Amino acid sequence: MNHLISHSAPRFTFRLFAVMAFAALLVLFSGGYTEANTINDYPSGDRSGWFVDMNRFAQSAHAALTCDDCHGTMMEGGRRHPDRTRPDFLKRSATRAYDYSRCGKCHQLAYERYQSGGHAEAMAAEQKAAGAGNGETRTAPTCGDCHVSHYDRSGLPRVDVGRRMIQTCGRCHPAHTHSYLDNNHGRLGVDLGDAKSAFCTDCHGAHTVNSLKNDHNALAACRRCHQKAEAEFANIVIHASLESAPTTETEKKRSLVWIERVRWISIAVVAISLAFFFGHSFLWLLREIHEKLRKH
Repeated sequence: MNHLISHSAPRFTFRLFAVMAFAALLVLFSGGYTEANTINDYPSGDRSGWFVDMNRFAQSAHAALTCDDCHGTMMEGGRRHPDRTRPDFLKRSATRAYDYSRCGKCHQLAYERYQSGGHAEAMAAEQKAAGAGNGETRTAPTCGDCHVSHYDRSGLPRVDVGRRMIQTCGRCHPAHTHSYLDNNHGRLGVDLGDAKSAFCTDCHGAHTVNSLKNDHNALAACRRCHQKAEAEFANIVIHASLESAPTTETEKKRSLVWIERVRWISIAVVAISLAFFFGHSFLWLLREIHEKLRKH
């Protein structure tokens, strides 16, 4: 009986060591899964440009429209497009050159909401700064920055729209995107494809783009899904990363600092524990092998 135990113990110890090593690899690499597989796997299409692929346009939501329906007479500054004699011919951004007030002809409600939202406010501040000679290189988003009018399709499933939304919003808000993907909302909606999970616009609005810095607005957003949420519910930090923290000293920033500290302490405790158990198992395995060789 003792002979059987002595032979099976090294085999059992080796299997235990292999299982623990596999579990450690899962812990180390699970955090990078969402980022690596979400932003790259669900592209939202090409950005708007001066050249249009008509085959792709024919499959888009605007395929039934003619060029004139959106671009009018193609006259600008007394010149008809395309005018190859213009010094800025094809050098300007097509997204910036277009007059998006024309979108309001078909999308009146969406355009009105945009006009009263955070992006339009940022655009107005940017234009004011540019007029004062203090213009920044970064430009506030317009319709064309979020929607690729020539290629975007309609009727997509909610999860597909949400996944594409992550990339779109992530162009300007990378830190918020990464923290969202690491949150339960992102893991459920993006990784597991749960249509009931919250995506960016479910909390912030598609065109009003509310930052939810106000507790009242934050609670109202939470109650869209969590009807019984109390006032303390709004204190939960969703985008828990220092990169997305406000530049000024606020309660949220102090909370994020403590969250980051606890996170690193937890990582250190886990790392030390794994090192101890792996080291112990390895030494135990060596001991068992030594005992087996010594008896033979």
